[in-house]
Amino acid sequence: MKKILTTLAAVAALASCREANTGVQSRPSATAPSPEKILRFDTTFTKPAVGGRSYPHTYTGSLLVGTTKKVPVQIDWTTTGQAGCPQVATVRVYQLNALDRRTRVSVQAMRDAVCKPGPQPAGNVTGYTGSAYLKLTCEARDVHRVTSTTLTLNGFGYHDTLSGDSATASGQ
Repeated sequence: MKKILTTLAAVAALASCREANTGVQSRPSATAPSPEKILRFDTTFTKPAVGGRSYPHTYTGSLLVGTTKKVPVQIDWTTTGQAGCPQVATVRVYQLNALDRRTRVSVQAMRDAVCKPGPQPAGNVTGYTGSAYLKLTCEARDVHRVTSTTLTLNGFGYHDTLSGDSATASGQ
């Protein structure tokens, strides 16, 4: 009998801990989530040659999901000289609102290493470069919507803008 009561007390204690822990995690917070970032995609298309130079580029923007939900993302990529023109060597995509568990960003990438005329970051076409094409998909469970968009990056540092960006989006 003593063993049964001890077992029941242990089960009750574990259940109360589990319930308390679940209750704290599911309760909405009055403060906005912090802008922590989580890596959602990381790939290396080509390794820079020994002694070669690579150039880092960063773009921070927002994906628009539905009509009101903006999901901030940061895209980092490096370029290096290969096959006679600047090429996209690596791509990393971060979701910046990592504490919002109701949103999820997924990425697919494809690289085009053919040297084609491509725009500079300012938009003017002055040379040949290779490109990478990203397909970003974002699911937002709180608005019950999914959005998908494509984005072009090139070896000069040019990038398309995301659907949720305003005119003040930062890019380098």
